[in-house]
Amino acid sequence: MNRLSRAVILVIVGFGILMSMVPGSAAADAIGGVIVIPGTGTDVDPMRLRTSAGCPAQADAFYASMSGHGLPPDGQIITATTQAGFSRSIGFDVYVALVMRDYANNNHTTLAGRYDLTVYCIDRLTQKSYGEFTGSLEFTTPTTYQAIGAAKPVGSPPPPRELAPDGSAVDPDAAPSPPAALPAGEVAGDRSTGQRAQAPSQAAQSQTILDDPQLILIVVGTVLGVALIVAVAKRQLRKRRSP
Repeated sequence: MNRLSRAVILVIVGFGILMSMVPGSAAADAIGGVIVIPGTGTDVDPMRLRTSAGCPAQADAFYASMSGHGLPPDGQIITATTQAGFSRSIGFDVYVALVMRDYANNNHTTLAGRYDLTVYCIDRLTQKSYGEFTGSLEFTTPTTYQAIGAAKPVGSPPPPRELAPDGSAVDPDAAPSPPAALPAGEVAGDRSTGQRAQAPSQAAQSQTILDDPQLILIVVGTVLGVALIVAVAKRQLRKRRSP
């Protein structure tokens, strides 16, 4: 085994030790519930969930899963990771991608019994969960269900949330914000204004990366590993070229 191979192995082992020192992400606590809309329905009815509150400040996206009879042991993803309709201040809508019959057919099963629904508030870069909204429904026949307990809407179900231009949920009780004043020399619709509006979200994204110790360790470990491999390779080349 040459020195380059030994160096690569040392880097891999060292990086594994370094990563083992990073604490694992504990399962996030339940921070609220969801209601199922419609509260009583069939396996071909489109389904929507409404969380009881907004997500914690650390989260910037969400996804939803479902567990129960005939579904994968780790749960069936029913809403992929998204920022559409996301909110930190109010309960928001989570749209189930398929009707229940499709999930049954895809998993070659018959719908029966209780199904637990979970909406995860996450950091979309690391997928770390900062809180969960939970609820349940029950299929009393293979084609009909009813929401269980607090997951069943009381009275008329709430209408879908309106969305702001950035895709976030709009609080119907919040006073409309006055339009921001344009800098001197700019007019509404100027493309440069739109570029400036994106800057805060990019800065927030960078801050999220810097604040995550696991990502920092991954970046540092990768850089050190590549630097070591390059240094050893150069040394080997110099030895081969020398008489």
